[in-house]
Amino acid sequence: MKKLLLLIPVGLLATAGLVWTNYGHDVRQNTTISSTKAIPQDPVQLFSLGERSVRQMIRCGDEKSISSFQAYSDALDAALIKYKNLGIETQNAQEMLSQYKQDSKHLAQTASLYSQKLHTYSKFEETQEKVFQLSLDQIGLYALKTTFKNLDKARAEYIKEPSLKSQTKYEELRKNMTQMINELYLDASIEQPLITYIENHTHYFQTVVSIYTTAGLESINRLHTNSYAIKAQLELLPKS
Repeated sequence: MKKLLLLIPVGLLATAGLVWTNYGHDVRQNTTISSTKAIPQDPVQLFSLGERSVRQMIRCGDEKSISSFQAYSDALDAALIKYKNLGIETQNAQEMLSQYKQDSKHLAQTASLYSQKLHTYSKFEETQEKVFQLSLDQIGLYALKTTFKNLDKARAEYIKEPSLKSQTKYEELRKNMTQMINELYLDASIEQPLITYIENHTHYFQTVVSIYTTAGLESINRLHTNSYAIKAQLELLPKS
């Protein structure tokens, strides 16, 4: 049940598929690299590592990941130049990466304005998740647990492929979740933590919506589409 989201500094090339396709617990792993010596040479691996850095930025608002993200991007550029110098066709990959970088840079600039908010919301969810789940288990209402599961899924879907339809779906589920909690007439000591967690969940989602809207849904979805095409091109390159 990891956030979202949208996206925070998604700059340079490595950004691709990960932002839009992977939304798991691994996003909290520290992907910052301490030395360029740790950077591999395989283009596909570089692209995947860059994606992991982007996940960290988007999930946690961690702008420190930009440094490793930049390093992987530069390393991929250098790797493609080496292939080109060997007479291996790289033009298609380079052209797609050019558009991808433009979209990523724009998204990164937009997302960076919201990084502190994303970090705050993400940190709260990280520290309160177990308590929230325990409360749901103690209440034992299947409909409540299912609604939250769907709510979390809807947020992930929006982050992957933003649209008005997925945004509306999330907002409706959030209203249902809040209404169900209120109608249970729980003790304040039990109800308030639940409400607070859902409000935080919503704030994160709304922040991602703001980022996507400002950056432009067209460019966001283009990033999602291009990430697959870029990786497919990189996989065609011979292994060194």
